Amino acid sequence: MLQPLVVGLGRSGSGLHLRTLARLARRTAATGDPLVALPAVGCDPRAGAPGTVGAPDEVTAVSTLEQALARVDPGTAVAHVCTPPRLRYDVIAQLAGHGVRRLIVEKPLASSAAELDALVRLRERADLDMVVVSHWTSSRLAGRLRRLVREETLGPLRRITVDQHKPRFLRSLAADGHPTALDVEIPHSLALALDLAGPAELRVARCWDLRCEDRALPRLGGAEVELEHPSGVLTHLRSDLGAPVRQRSVVCAFEGGTATAHFPLSEDDDHAQLIVHGGAAESEAAHQVFRDDALTDFLAGAYRGFASGTAGAVNFPLACATTRLLCAARAHCAVVPHTTAVPHTVVPHARAGSR
Repeated sequence: MLQPLVVGLGRSGSGLHLRTLARLARRTAATGDPLVALPAVGCDPRAGAPGTVGAPDEVTAVSTLEQALARVDPGTAVAHVCTPPRLRYDVIAQLAGHGVRRLIVEKPLASSAAELDALVRLRERADLDMVVVSHWTSSRLAGRLRRLVREETLGPLRRITVDQHKPRFLRSLAADGHPTALDVEIPHSLALALDLAGPAELRVARCWDLRCEDRALPRLGGAEVELEHPSGVLTHLRSDLGAPVRQRSVVCAFEGGTATAHFPLSEDDDHAQLIVHGGAAESEAAHQVFRDDALTDFLAGAYRGFASGTAGAVNFPLACATTRLLCAARAHCAVVPHTTAVPHTVVPHARAGSR
């Protein structure tokens, strides 16, 4: 079995990775094929003196990476790098220097194109097996969308529209390391768009401010990104972080119909929905509801891949392409004046076949 080392115990590391690892350990142990050795080791300067975060049999927290590395065997460790993007290269370099070869890195992979290039060189030089978190693309829901695209059940894909909206005031006010709204939700949808429609060029990117009471947080209110794919598909990504309601939906407009995918909104419920209009879909299959615990399945796939030494073979190139487009969007927003907060609006989706 492999032992997790989680670096960074914020919302991502503690609230998502550690909880999911505990769930994965229980699930695989129950089937007689255990993947994860607990307790995991958690590392964060805010952890203070060595102690525990969560159940003692699930995680032990320490305050420095040196303390954490003393508690794990590099030969069986899987490092989950959940620090802010600007800190990731240094953390990964330190882990590699101590012999850790298996890494799961939170998105986005890097905070700049230069940092990404350095990370690619480090990965090759240190022979790292690196996986970037992309549970949207590995979800069952994304798999059904890929099948529609591949089989052209509704005709060729023409347009992708993604809406990722939620109220995110407290975490933005706490300055959790995300410099713009582009870094919060957009990496999920950007990776999915590239996965469904292939490579793309950036057409438009913009951010706006998040306003709450008497404060305004620059570029954290939301973001929009438009892409053009050589395949002819157009993609529109929208993320409003001041929205009054949550939404995680993807509309794929085909020449002969539409597929609307609704991802689970939070860890409170792991059910996804897919609604298909047009084509030869039978009525009973037009609205599908199914369980889709994407992050647990993603980590299970990553750990099994680590066991065979091929975990990042497919995932890493997509993560690099996603990061480069994200860097281009950041650069575009840096030179184009950003706007102040905009009200949350629901924009009608384009009809099937529209361009």
